[in-house]
Amino acid sequence: MATPMLLSRLSVQPRPAISGSWAAAAVHQTRGIGSNDSNGRAGAATAATAVSALVAAGNCLRPTGAARGAGWKSRARPSTRLSAVGEPRPTLHVGLVGYGLVGQELVAQILAAAPGLESDMGVSVEISAVARSRVMALLPKGSSQLLAGGAWPESQEETADLEKLGKHVVDAATSTGGRALIVDNTASDAPAELYEAWLSAGADVATPNKRAGSGPYDRYERIMAASRKGGTRFLYEATVGAGLPVLGPLKALLQAGDEVDSVEGIFSGTLSYIFNTWKPGVKFSEVVREAKDKGFTEPDPRDDLGGTDVQRKVTILARECGMKLEMEDVPVKSLVPAKLQNWEPPAGQNLGEAFVEGLAEYDNEMDALIEDAEKAGEVLRFVGAVDMKSGKASVKLGRYPKDHPFASTQFADNIVAVSSKWYTPRPLVIQGPGAGASVTAAGVFGNVLEAMNGMRRPS
Repeated sequence: MATPMLLSRLSVQPRPAISGSWAAAAVHQTRGIGSNDSNGRAGAATAATAVSALVAAGNCLRPTGAARGAGWKSRARPSTRLSAVGEPRPTLHVGLVGYGLVGQELVAQILAAAPGLESDMGVSVEISAVARSRVMALLPKGSSQLLAGGAWPESQEETADLEKLGKHVVDAATSTGGRALIVDNTASDAPAELYEAWLSAGADVATPNKRAGSGPYDRYERIMAASRKGGTRFLYEATVGAGLPVLGPLKALLQAGDEVDSVEGIFSGTLSYIFNTWKPGVKFSEVVREAKDKGFTEPDPRDDLGGTDVQRKVTILARECGMKLEMEDVPVKSLVPAKLQNWEPPAGQNLGEAFVEGLAEYDNEMDALIEDAEKAGEVLRFVGAVDMKSGKASVKLGRYPKDHPFASTQFADNIVAVSSKWYTPRPLVIQGPGAGASVTAAGVFGNVLEAMNGMRRPS
């Protein structure tokens, strides 16, 4: 699903990729030139969105491109809390699980955009609960501003109980005749265990957390079934590509009747940065050190180089395409040498620093790989792939010609190429910043807008 923050960074000039009577679901291709992410870094983007997504996001507000939603402007229309027929405007009650960088950024975006959204959409949005790992706050009506500026409402603090939080948000929605939405901003499996119950109880669920989409397949099926039976929505666009529109356009293609042959991409901002930076003559371990020093890697770089995060994203994409597989069915060619996979640093040494020193022993092997690729006029990229024809998915280090779209990535770009019956011989390419708190929160905010759009009433 296209997000307002993303759309604000694109010069959107839709071009029908295919024709037909199903215009509401037709897929258009758009290109953003010279766009920038929230940190001012360049991020060229080629994006695909469904027309319905553009309508849902574009009709809500007119983004100006400013970060954190500060520049969002509503169309000139007087605001009132009553609908045209004199009824109170519906309210979306949001419960947040996870209040770290992404959670606080999402709150900032919601609070900044809420007045304009209420005016334009006729729907209010209110944060009714927020939880950290050990504590939570169940907020009374109209107190969202207690969270302004990343503040924590200590007066409302109590021991975290996610079942209680879910009930509070659903009850708040019931009391106003609105709708409930639980947002899971964590990377934990614990909230994912409650998705089924929340969806069955009448709450939508939105998340960038990959655990449900890539976890046990039987749980994944139960979550999807609960969404269908409960008349609720499981919204997970930000699980792949953060704020980039990847899953929404893919789903739109499949629903419209296209037949996807393959989905391939660079799904890790960290590994994208490493392979965009690494050139012949430069030691691989030094590039990893640079990425670590700049904060791109986890404290233990093996968490990135091992490819598990990409494996989760590929599993989600494969399931979206209809494959019934477990995460363990997706083989990963790890970049961590076998001797370092279960290695522990000497006592007293920093794990990250000690690992990079150990990795340097394998620089000659990596030198041979990049030099061979350079001689062939190719580049190395760490990619995940879903092959519908073979029914398999994989994560590996691949070689690509220098005129291939994957060779054009910059900085820490994510890029996805979808080959299908309609997109051939050239694939549909989606490219841009795919990591960071701002773009991840924007991806989730797109799901918040989707829930709000479904609550609009005739004016």
